[in-house]
Amino acid sequence: MAVFTKVSLEEARAYLSRYEIGDLIHLEGIEEGVSNTNFKVETTTGLYALTLFEAATPEKDLPYFMDYTLHLDQKGYPAPGPAIMKDGATVGRINEKPCALIKWLPGRWPRNPDTRHATSAGQYLARLHEAGRDFPQTRENSMGIAHWEALISRCEPRASQSARAVAVLADFRDEVAWLKTRWPSDLPSGAIHADYFTDNVLMDDEGQVTGVIDYYYACTDFYAYDLAVALNAWGFTPGGQPLPDMIAAFVNGYHEERALSEAEIAALPLFARGSAVRFTLTRLYDLLNHDPSWVVKPKDPEAFYRRLDYHRSIGSGLDYF
Repeated sequence: MAVFTKVSLEEARAYLSRYEIGDLIHLEGIEEGVSNTNFKVETTTGLYALTLFEAATPEKDLPYFMDYTLHLDQKGYPAPGPAIMKDGATVGRINEKPCALIKWLPGRWPRNPDTRHATSAGQYLARLHEAGRDFPQTRENSMGIAHWEALISRCEPRASQSARAVAVLADFRDEVAWLKTRWPSDLPSGAIHADYFTDNVLMDDEGQVTGVIDYYYACTDFYAYDLAVALNAWGFTPGGQPLPDMIAAFVNGYHEERALSEAEIAALPLFARGSAVRFTLTRLYDLLNHDPSWVVKPKDPEAFYRRLDYHRSIGSGLDYF
């Protein structure tokens, strides 16, 4: 469940009065999501999403996220641009939590995606990169390769509880050192989504993208790295078994919209290994530090560790096509 902070109708009405969006008709908690509190808001002028940002989303980064999604929205990309208050602000506060009211997008994320969904998703990731090319702001990738060794160190104090965790972290020490010696420095880069998973891509009944949500890991990094993150999200079973047809559909859909250079294609296996490390580590950290009283259940890190094994077997980026 993703309603961590309660908001009453009276509190919502008081906050929403800061916008020119009409009167509140309905407020409903949204159960999907794992990091922030979300509500579906219906007013006399339309539908919105009200997000209260919990501790996992740094408040200092909220202006970047709001400006980026507003930029994409104004470019015609289906991003949830923020509503703007009467005083021009996009971020406010409810119950001592920073919050934002954002555009409600139609569609649902695909529970059982096939190659049709993967192709459309790949196309829209490329369009996201193109739409954000002239976004002037930058933000460091706080989950990028420069931070993986520190994340390993943060996992180690509790890893002794599990021989498997100790072995994974030892492997990752070597893997990150190997990746760092080969990580590119001069590929095309700009604003990326960095969390382009199936549950962040909304689609219609025909399998076409209607919206891309949850930009709270958005940052400045290589476009091909963002593609590799997405391939790990869309190209495997929930348990981490590869689906080559899904990988090919996604990468070809992307390539149709934004042609990848030879250097970007060559870097894909490296980036795919890196993103597998990143998500295994964050999931492992959450598992090792999980409080049983918490409502949200931690995700299985082994599913992403299996992805790493697959990418280690890839000889060329062309093998993904």
